[in-house]
Amino acid sequence: MKFFLRERTEDDIEDFLSWTYDGIYSFYDNSIQQEKIDGFRESVHKERELSVVNEFSELVGNCEFFDVSDEDEEEILAVGIQMKPSLTGNGLGSAFFHAIVEQGKSLFGYKHLELAVVDFNHRAIKVYEREGSQQIGEFMNEIRGESYRFIIMAKDWY
Repeated sequence: MKFFLRERTEDDIEDFLSWTYDGIYSFYDNSIQQEKIDGFRESVHKERELSVVNEFSELVGNCEFFDVSDEDEEEILAVGIQMKPSLTGNGLGSAFFHAIVEQGKSLFGYKHLELAVVDFNHRAIKVYEREGSQQIGEFMNEIRGESYRFIIMAKDWY
């Protein structure tokens, strides 16, 4: 399967908000946190918030590139990605992540890219490592009243 980035639409957002995941991955359900719902609704036509489609133009995921640098630093971009629940666990993660990173690099011209992943998401961590990302740090974040450990990963291009 091939993956392509395109501008996000309101129909995409309605689809994203219906996505639910099984087991521990329900952490990523889009409709259980008002902040996440509002963020999606405000993301239509934003340059760095994109939808991911396959070669048949079917919606298969989303991604967001955002600045994580401190005020006095040069911009550091990070990426957040989400694959449609029915496609997860089917061996598509590397191609999905690779397409987002490479097309994002063409669009935004970064030479360094970071991401954060919750520490229990071993499937995603393996994909990111396979694609050359390395762990560079960690942080704790409270989400829906619970504390979660996130791993920060990064990759440089030369």
